Amino acid sequence: MALTRIACFLLALLFCLAGLGLSNAQAQNHNLKIQTAVPSSSIYFKLIERMSTRVDAMSGGRLKIEVLPAGAVVGVFEILDAVNAGIVNGGFAWTHYWSGKHPAGLLFSAPTAGLGVGLDQVSVISWFYDGGGDELYQQFFTDVLKFKVKGFMCMPMGPDPFGWFAKPFKNLDEVKKLKFRSPPGIPAESFKVMGMATVSMPGGEIVPSAQRGVIDAAEWIGPADDAALGLNSVWKNYYLQGLHQAIDIGDIYVNLDWWNKLPKDLQAIFQTGIMALITDTYNWNVSQNSKALKKFVVEDKVQVLDTPPDVFPAYMAASKEVLEKYAKQDPFFAKVYKSMTDWANLTVPYTSQTNGLFYNMGKSAMDKKLVGYGK
Repeated sequence: MALTRIACFLLALLFCLAGLGLSNAQAQNHNLKIQTAVPSSSIYFKLIERMSTRVDAMSGGRLKIEVLPAGAVVGVFEILDAVNAGIVNGGFAWTHYWSGKHPAGLLFSAPTAGLGVGLDQVSVISWFYDGGGDELYQQFFTDVLKFKVKGFMCMPMGPDPFGWFAKPFKNLDEVKKLKFRSPPGIPAESFKVMGMATVSMPGGEIVPSAQRGVIDAAEWIGPADDAALGLNSVWKNYYLQGLHQAIDIGDIYVNLDWWNKLPKDLQAIFQTGIMALITDTYNWNVSQNSKALKKFVVEDKVQVLDTPPDVFPAYMAASKEVLEKYAKQDPFFAKVYKSMTDWANLTVPYTSQTNGLFYNMGKSAMDKKLVGYGK
């Protein structure tokens, strides 16, 4: 009888120890290092840090995210390869940075000029999460590029300004005389079709290149990040109305093997952090860019100018020419292009009317001096 009680006790103890071992396995910490394409001064770097804090809290410290600035481990244009190879297990950039690997990269993060069919940034996020975009996006990494990468489209930071210029310009012919820093890929190709001389470089190289006279003008991301780079200290003519990246959405990548080993609850927590990051980015775009623009005008005496009318049809025509060329050349590009165009046919009749409402309200208020920096 005593032996039976002892045996039962030992059996119960084994079950408890096994349960404890399972709990310890579940409680294992997981670490993600995200190598970004932006300096630590960028508001988008800070936004990823804010996501890191949320994920840490939601996971009870089981999932830790370390955010690294541009160049910390690899060069900006090496980030995706580094994530694929496991040199870092996370990265942040824009899929149009990988247009050299496959041109469809541009369509996901920066469908230039709204694909020429009126898509806005909110509509592209809607397409991504509610119109089949996410499936095509993941196919881009795993099936087209053959990379071990899981992607998350998450930082809607557009529209990007046309850029900063040494002198005001009145028409497209004057712009064609300048050497212009442009994003890589289809935007740069579209500018070249327009007759502009472009060069692509990471953000950290823009100001030194301008100071050496290598470039005459440049675009980056938006007022807050442009201020962080110091573009307002080099040039004083700022054109907010840019078509090349009227939509500009950053994304986070994780190594697919690392992701597949991550417990399901931590995957859900990370994905929830991504969705919160979308909202956080929209909020900060308004607050931080508005504050930066006011400082440009009031303190730095920057001129905020309207992009000349002849630039718009020229860029729309050039981008359409380039997009249709790639659609004819590549079946996957054509598939994504059609999916987004179909989404535009559904959504633009609604969004164009609502967007027009807010534009007209704001313009009316400013024309009547109801709002402005003097208020």
